[in-house]
Amino acid sequence: IGAIKPALVQVTAVPNPTNDNTSSYTFFSTLSGTISYGGSCSSSTTSATADNNTITFNALADGPYSNCKISVTDDNNSNTSDNLSVSSFTIDITAPTLSSVTIASNNSVSTLAKTGNIITLSITSSEALRVRPSVSIAGQAATVTGSGTSWSAAYTMTNSNTEGSVSLNIGFSDLAGNAGSAVTSTTNGSAVQFDRTSPVLQPVDNVTTPTP
Repeated sequence: IGAIKPALVQVTAVPNPTNDNTSSYTFFSTLSGTISYGGSCSSSTTSATADNNTITFNALADGPYSNCKISVTDDNNSNTSDNLSVSSFTIDITAPTLSSVTIASNNSVSTLAKTGNIITLSITSSEALRVRPSVSIAGQAATVTGSGTSWSAAYTMTNSNTEGSVSLNIGFSDLAGNAGSAVTSTTNGSAVQFDRTSPVLQPVDNVTTPTP
């Protein structure tokens, strides 16, 4: 009668992507024994129980991993399980950046704005973002649209906004959860000046025509 070898099954995969370069992974083994690792992954954990087993992989560099394998050799009969292939995952511990941020007004002069004008930020990120970036224009929450690496934020100026250069603030994070440094300026030097004060004509005095 052939000896029984351990059977392994994945329980909890490594999140994909993840910003934890020492990620945890859980598998179930039908028998206790010694763990062996294959591919790019390794761990200081070398003993498995006949139960769920959570291991922590040794530190991995940024990048995709699709060749990691685990096997268990049982303690009693030295029979080795079939290789368990770890589901593919990507390590990303690099914070995203914004490669392009520009600002413009829908005023006939795009660098100027008055009450009622719409200010638009055009945003391009270095990698896909996890959720919509959090954007404020003139200190107020902007409406954000877009996806992936291309985004737009808009805000309509009101009488309550402060005159002068229109401020901006962009908060963002990538798919792995790495937060980028908040951006408060454009990448091309563009700016919009807000003026909510209507012009006033000063009184004009009548001028008497001299009598010849």
